[in-house]
Amino acid sequence: MQNYQDVYGDKWQEINKCFACGRNNPIGLKLDIKHKDDICYTTFTPKTEHSGWLNVMHGGLLSTIMDEVMAHWLWGRGIPAMTVEMTTRYLKPVPIGEPIVVTARLQLDRGRMATLEADVTLADGTQVARAVAKYIKTERGLQIESGRSVTDTEAEPEE
Repeated sequence: MQNYQDVYGDKWQEINKCFACGRNNPIGLKLDIKHKDDICYTTFTPKTEHSGWLNVMHGGLLSTIMDEVMAHWLWGRGIPAMTVEMTTRYLKPVPIGEPIVVTARLQLDRGRMATLEADVTLADGTQVARAVAKYIKTERGLQIESGRSVTDTEAEPEE
């Protein structure tokens, strides 16, 4: 199974600045995403800096985490992909300081498009959010430099 390090090689550690999963992003979430059988998952405990309303996790960050785990479902299987559409349903507020589990699985695979679903639960199993997203499979997600993909074949323009 191809992973980010296989694609980026030695550059991986210096460029791993993804806001959600990057270890080298000083303000990032640094999610530790795992794979088991047909699911992908992570756990996260929101802190006060992740709040929207007082003592409630910001919905945009919750949506970001769901998107990231769904995308990792594909990336972890060697399928680079980018989000094209996502629908999120917030069922209950996520209290600050309470751990959540975000789980993703494939819903439908149609050639270049894949649909995934994510669920967010509290430690006691209460479902607090869910999402469905469509991803386009593309090598464009494997960028080494801004605007350039590992699949770009054109030579650098000479100055």
